[in-house]
Amino acid sequence: MDQADERLAPVEPPADVPEIQRGNWLSLEPGDPVVEYGVEKLWAGPGQPVSWRAARLSQAAYVYRETSTKWSFVAKFYAVKAGSEADTYAQREHDRIHQVQALGLGDGKARAVKPLGLSRGVLFLEHLPGLTLENIIAVRHSQPGRLSDALRSVAQFLVELHVRGLRPEAEGPDFASSLAYARDVVHQLAKWGVLQDDPLARDGVLRLIDRWARDSDMEAFAPTLTHGDATTTNAVFPGAEGIVVLDWERLYPGDPASDLGRLMAEVTHSINQHGGSVLEAQPFVEKLCDAYFRALPDDWDGEGLIRRARFYRASSTLRIARNGWVSRLDRTALVAQAMGLLAR
Repeated sequence: MDQADERLAPVEPPADVPEIQRGNWLSLEPGDPVVEYGVEKLWAGPGQPVSWRAARLSQAAYVYRETSTKWSFVAKFYAVKAGSEADTYAQREHDRIHQVQALGLGDGKARAVKPLGLSRGVLFLEHLPGLTLENIIAVRHSQPGRLSDALRSVAQFLVELHVRGLRPEAEGPDFASSLAYARDVVHQLAKWGVLQDDPLARDGVLRLIDRWARDSDMEAFAPTLTHGDATTTNAVFPGAEGIVVLDWERLYPGDPASDLGRLMAEVTHSINQHGGSVLEAQPFVEKLCDAYFRALPDDWDGEGLIRRARFYRASSTLRIARNGWVSRLDRTALVAQAMGLLAR
């Protein structure tokens, strides 16, 4: 690779050293390309910055903080996911956030995260100190009522996105693609996961999925913009009121029930992982659905949407069962949950 190519190569995240692995701050050397961009394009502090540190938020996202002022921003490294195509994917998420902002979801109490810039496969975003929905689930017993309020805020945000993003003429994915995805997840579980060497269970799940294929009501939706990754880590609550939604790379026209069903599965799993159970989670899932239903316009078929969300909840539950960091017992239980949902 010549010198010009090196300058254009996607920037990699900080080295995976023990400080980063333990969740600590890593002091950065002068000349770090992310810091250089931050200083040149984003710096809003008084005078010149003194020094910088970084900490990992996720596999691809890191927070950068100037040590004297505590001013910070987030860098999302697409080289982790897309390699040499990092620029393309970073630009795509940048554009999709602006698409959401154009719907009127760029400011106010409920909004999308603000993009700050792009450089060499890195998407720069505002840093939002605050609890995620995942965090709120984890502390739900010490802060009674807060989880219900947070679920209501997420539901109302999704309704705003779905209503404002209505695309009746769009050629979004039809239900056949959702069925194919669910079947593919089952085959992955049979090849590498908890359904390995269990053809009876595999065939049972596939038969249940096939029953939904015969339900014409699953096609009864007008495509609208959907978030595509409605998880408990992608909603941040930076203060007593308000919600900011992250991770817009999968924004696409589809069935709004897919967002709701995905979030139902994620909330259930998160509560189970944070000292609860499926039984404890169910009332919270019902509150989420009720808040979504109440926020819908009168001319929307809310009951049909929530029925369709049951399939997407099951499909997302199977997806979670693929995760190797979840215990085998819990992964087996997730498959059982999905079968119960699919059986209706």
